[in-house]
Amino acid sequence: MSRHQRDSRTFVPTNVHHNALTKQLLTLFPGGDPDYFEECLAYYEHNHVERIAEKICANGGHYPSIPNDCLKNRVKQLNHSLRILAVDLFPDCDISYLRDKVLGYNHSHIEQVTEDIVQYRWPERLESGKINRWDFIKSESYKAQAQEQLSIDFPQIWRSSIRAVLAENNWDYLNTRDQLEEMGSGSIWRSIRNFFLHWSIRRSFRPIFENEHRSELENELDELRMRHLRNQSQNDQKFAHQINEEEYTNHNQLITCLCCCDDFAFESLAFCSEGDHTFCYSCVSRFMSEGLFGQGSLRGVQRIQCISPTDCAGCLSPLMLEQVLSPDVWMAYEKSVVEANLNQAHLTVVQCPNCTYAEIDETIPPFNQILRRTTPLFRLARWLMVVTIVLSFYYTLSLVLPTLLTTLPWLVRQQWDLENDMKLVYDRIAQARRGKAFQCRNPTCAKLSCLTCMRPIRGLHNCREQEQDGLRLYVEKAMADAVKRTCPVCSLSFQKEDGCNKVVCKCGYAMCYVCRKDIGKESYSHFCDHFRVIPGSQCKKCTKCDLYKTDPEDEAIQKAEADARKEYLRAHPNLAQQSVRADIAIGPMTTLEKMDSWRREKILQTLQFGMDLCI
Repeated sequence: MSRHQRDSRTFVPTNVHHNALTKQLLTLFPGGDPDYFEECLAYYEHNHVERIAEKICANGGHYPSIPNDCLKNRVKQLNHSLRILAVDLFPDCDISYLRDKVLGYNHSHIEQVTEDIVQYRWPERLESGKINRWDFIKSESYKAQAQEQLSIDFPQIWRSSIRAVLAENNWDYLNTRDQLEEMGSGSIWRSIRNFFLHWSIRRSFRPIFENEHRSELENELDELRMRHLRNQSQNDQKFAHQINEEEYTNHNQLITCLCCCDDFAFESLAFCSEGDHTFCYSCVSRFMSEGLFGQGSLRGVQRIQCISPTDCAGCLSPLMLEQVLSPDVWMAYEKSVVEANLNQAHLTVVQCPNCTYAEIDETIPPFNQILRRTTPLFRLARWLMVVTIVLSFYYTLSLVLPTLLTTLPWLVRQQWDLENDMKLVYDRIAQARRGKAFQCRNPTCAKLSCLTCMRPIRGLHNCREQEQDGLRLYVEKAMADAVKRTCPVCSLSFQKEDGCNKVVCKCGYAMCYVCRKDIGKESYSHFCDHFRVIPGSQCKKCTKCDLYKTDPEDEAIQKAEADARKEYLRAHPNLAQQSVRADIAIGPMTTLEKMDSWRREKILQTLQFGMDLCI
């Protein structure tokens, strides 16, 4: 039978019948993905509902589902899947990589993307488990509104250029606006020309907010207004301080700092708790920095005495210090105080490696308490170890057994650091009981860390994982993103290696590589065709884009490389310290070293068994 004949006899349900079958499946499997059920219907010729239900039951009753509030909104469905993938399943995977994967499937996005992504190594994301507003998938309505609003904000820039920059920034309004402000608008004559072209084309302008997507862009506009208000407030505050300083100076009312003896206005000074002594912000900051990072005399000190040269019963209040000190110095001071309090409490605590947050470990008693409780037992174990070692090597040591029995106990008592081994065993037991992962509950941190290597956990964690490849891949991606262009029609990213600046995408969209304008109609007339004595020099007759010359990208690439390297090393502080490691073993172990390692491991296992029984 030919394929045509077989297909002609296959039952293809009509749209009405197709929708009825989908509703039956949704009734049997509430919350299911309608697109998934619709695709399943195409695989069967008859008894569609029964056969699909049997297939789902055979798979353990699992079927792709979506929340009820996302049923009628396709973009919400995609963003719901993207959030689960980016936050719960792959918290260390690059958002743009996940977003492209989600858009590549019509249904069962979580299941299909997961099955696809686990087969390869994915690009890393530094902010593990965090997804930002601009990372989500945008609706077509939002894209149109954002482009319309940016055309109002930047009437001097071509609409096609705005659309191209939007595509480069995942159609996010605020990020695109910031990039357009950095790009500028070119010459004044081009700005005037584009301004009139914009407003002549848009005579029948309709309101931007006219449907249910109003709140999404309007919230971003409110955020933009708040940003302008904050900047204006900061500028006003600086200007007010300047005027205040001048008024204090003109009226000879400046107050002297008791440390540096310079004169300042009242608002630029800090006072001790008694109110008798004044200090400038710089002196207080230098004093605290030296006490924390220099001599260390202020580490863990809860009450900072007044730094006046004369005797004073006052102190520098924590509220004032938090206002004066920089965030990193204040955090270091808080951390030192917390560590001092925990040490004085003699409690077993688990502390986040990235901040001052700590929790009391109730799974195991403190080490000092265990040491006092098990001292008699391990004194006996000290001698039993001697017998165990001797018996394990009985045949080898039979000739010198009398000598070893008299000398080995003395050697063990002199060289065996029992307390150090007990501490190692204690750490093993504690790790086995509490686990390796620690979730910080500090809202400003909220990082998941490994208690073994003290590094953040990103996805499938390996303590001995080499991160040099991750650094290289992250920096290379940042360098490529710094100079890439994105087609606003098909969202394909590309970079020009050579040739002219008229770039035609595989979808047929033509754009200028320099200004990103749509040049599908004007083609090469968009570029300057005047003769120049010196090739590549600025044309004096027009301000059109050059056909071959582009802005130098080396500076942008170098800046992106430096910024990406700093970001990666800041997120992986241990990587910067791995250039030189003196504890790396070179070559295989000798027979004697293997015997010593085996002996030590047996001793630690015996100690661990005994300590685990005691606690």
